[in-house]
Amino acid sequence: MTIGTSNVSFSSIASEIGKSQTNLSLRDAAQDTLILNPGNSRQTFTLTDSLTLNTQDSAAADNMNLAGSTNFEASEFKSYDKVPQIIFSSSSSSGIASQDETIVNETGSNSGNCQVAVRMGGEIYCKRVGNDLVWYVGEGNINFGAHSKEDSAIGSDTECARLAGVGSSTNVSVTYSVIRQTTGFFDASLGAYSSGSTSSSLASTNTKIGFDFRVNGMGECVQSFHSIVISTQIDFTVTVPNYDARIFRFFGGFKGQYRTTAAQCC
Repeated sequence: MTIGTSNVSFSSIASEIGKSQTNLSLRDAAQDTLILNPGNSRQTFTLTDSLTLNTQDSAAADNMNLAGSTNFEASEFKSYDKVPQIIFSSSSSSGIASQDETIVNETGSNSGNCQVAVRMGGEIYCKRVGNDLVWYVGEGNINFGAHSKEDSAIGSDTECARLAGVGSSTNVSVTYSVIRQTTGFFDASLGAYSSGSTSSSLASTNTKIGFDFRVNGMGECVQSFHSIVISTQIDFTVTVPNYDARIFRFFGGFKGQYRTTAAQCC
């Protein structure tokens, strides 16, 4: 709930930033809060992206402390709205033609005689580049069909978002959930394989934190096209030293049509 513009109370600040009201100090509240409001250029660390940014913190006061100070005021928090997650992209229910997810693999129409194999996949991960945390999307293990970053075609690992200046002591963990699964008469399932790690510090620039998603299956005696759509929600929890953790949410979409062409079941 957004903090008001006048008579800002300690209880409203604590509720908004997710801290206990007991022994809350303005110093801790201001210095621990990692602000991400790139739409108004009010952010503790600069967040940039080439995606659709759907949810961000909002209405940060002009005098809100971003870089540390010895002087703190309750007015710094007026109008502040800290969202639970920074959300990029979305996941549409409009079928295989939609390209709303962060990483999309659309395999088109696929046919087999007695059987047809289902293959789809894509990867999303982050790693440290210099002092920045950078997210990438790519084809992953399954190079089949068309891969895209939302509706922009990709052929190799492509940067999609960057949180600048967080350094090598930052920790990142990642989880996922399946939010949509339509497989028709096909025996198809999603596997999520670590890109290198699912929880790690950024001490090494070689560590990739994320998931390589792979959909595999088989259809037999399915004589009309059936749509297979599997969508995932991927949450990266980023903990910068001395700041409260923030969650960055992305989406994956794996989509295609499959059928067999034999006149009778083999």
